[in-house]
Amino acid sequence: MRSVCRRTALLLPALFAAGTARADWPDRPVRIIVPFAPGGSSDLIARLIGTELGTRLGQPVVVENRGGANGAIGMAATAQAPADGYTLVEGHIGTHAITPAIMRNPGYDTLRDFTTIAVPATSSSVLVVPQASPVRDLRGLLELARARPGGLSYGSPGVGSPSHVTVVLLSKMTGISAQHVPYRGGGPAVTDLVSGTLDFMFAGPSEVMGQIGSGRLRALATTGEHRSPGSPELPTVAEAGVPGFRFTVWHALSVRAGTPPAILDRLRQEVAAILATEAIQARLRDVGLERGPTDARAGDAMVRAEITRWGTLVHEAGIQAD
Repeated sequence: MRSVCRRTALLLPALFAAGTARADWPDRPVRIIVPFAPGGSSDLIARLIGTELGTRLGQPVVVENRGGANGAIGMAATAQAPADGYTLVEGHIGTHAITPAIMRNPGYDTLRDFTTIAVPATSSSVLVVPQASPVRDLRGLLELARARPGGLSYGSPGVGSPSHVTVVLLSKMTGISAQHVPYRGGGPAVTDLVSGTLDFMFAGPSEVMGQIGSGRLRALATTGEHRSPGSPELPTVAEAGVPGFRFTVWHALSVRAGTPPAILDRLRQEVAAILATEAIQARLRDVGLERGPTDARAGDAMVRAEITRWGTLVHEAGIQAD
């Protein structure tokens, strides 16, 4: 009995200190790493959440852009940070599912190193062609691609980007082949598509909405399971002739695995409350984003299933980083 009491007495200070640390969290600024340059959807989501989260936590939330290597640099930096709730990362299907599958040593393992706080938003990519293209719908594009095997070109922000993998999936399901032209970002690819240098492209709504509206690009279809609320007139790829096709870009706000449960629960509660506000949802809709799963654990399960799904596709297609 004396031995038990002695051990208990020795443990109490440590337990008290741990409890105090959790109760006092956060007592310094929190940062959200965005593994991309400023200006994209991930950056927008991080800043929208960060502004409101800082108010709720009573500490500044600093957004830090650490781009490069298809998002691997920012993801690896988060994986190396302490699991104390002070470092979050706002990534997406590319950083969480595709990049780890195409790189031999990305510096992180998503399933091992991260836990999902929330899936703030999802979006469908848009299949677009230049306005001067003779193609008027998806069937027409597929027919042209079959008539000219490997003769059509498409752009993307890089090897393994969602834009690239979407065409890989389409090729697998339809048997077409086309020439991939990787760029250092989506903007230059869209510029070349508008000029007619490229034949087609899958792009995020925010990247091409202006060009579609001005008539410089023609939208053919969207990639989600259902029609996009922002473009209800456009059929999905599945509706337009490729049954079963689905490619949804999801965004994930994550924290290091092993973060104390009390801190993880607090983050999930606060972010869920932020995302539930109409002001945030309206801002996301403005750039073509839809709300993700509202339950954090459901979001985490979805991310884990998607990592397995896209990792398998990437390996089967033999996609490797440059």
